[in-house]
Amino acid sequence: MSDNNFNWENSKQLSVIKVILAFAIPSAVAFTGFRIILPIIYEQGIPAIIAWPAIASGMLLLVLIVAIILLRREAKELNISFKERICLKKLTASQWGIYLGVLALGLAITMGMSNLSIYMTEIPGLSVPDYFPFFLNPAIDPMKTDPSILSPDFILKGEYWLFPLLFLTLFLNILTEELYFRAWLLPKMSKLGKASWVINGSLFACYHTFQFWLFPQLLPISLFMAYVVYKSKSIWPAFAIHMVVNLMTLAGLITLIIV
Repeated sequence: MSDNNFNWENSKQLSVIKVILAFAIPSAVAFTGFRIILPIIYEQGIPAIIAWPAIASGMLLLVLIVAIILLRREAKELNISFKERICLKKLTASQWGIYLGVLALGLAITMGMSNLSIYMTEIPGLSVPDYFPFFLNPAIDPMKTDPSILSPDFILKGEYWLFPLLFLTLFLNILTEELYFRAWLLPKMSKLGKASWVINGSLFACYHTFQFWLFPQLLPISLFMAYVVYKSKSIWPAFAIHMVVNLMTLAGLITLIIV
């Protein structure tokens, strides 16, 4: 069977209302976990650097399971392989170069919006809560900040057991977002034409309502990733750049734990 047998237009299309719901439901789950459950756990004395990834992993795993079930069901309905339905289309070397270049541009724009994200944290109601880990605060440079300020309720140095927890969370983040929002959802928006990737990217950025101060940075990279998946019909490039960004975050955290 060819690895390019999935025609996006054959995927059962979602109405505008269903598209909105498909983003709103996981957004509501995330908001509940991070804005309602997390502060309760934090108040019980569980440090943010532990509570946040633990809650994130649980919610991400839930959405990932749902995504896999939906993808497998549709693969069976379309009589194609699961690999084809999750948009793991092979790309040529030149295609990889083009799409990674586009994503690199998107990443550069995203990094250039960091000052605006910092400004957003100063807006009443958008400040970063104490129960959120420091690496989600764009105003903090972890490499230039005293560890006691970064994590006042937990000494990071020497806590090597955090490695697997943080790695699990960041890897689940990649799998869940790529499989649910782009591999499953984007093809089901094909009837919207060229607007599909714009809507997908915009709603994906809005999905992060629990950390809306990062919207100026989330929007450009979300749009670029949706565009690349839309054009390539493959999640490989988006998966790769997502992996690079998350590994950079993980590397920074590991440095703080080791040094």
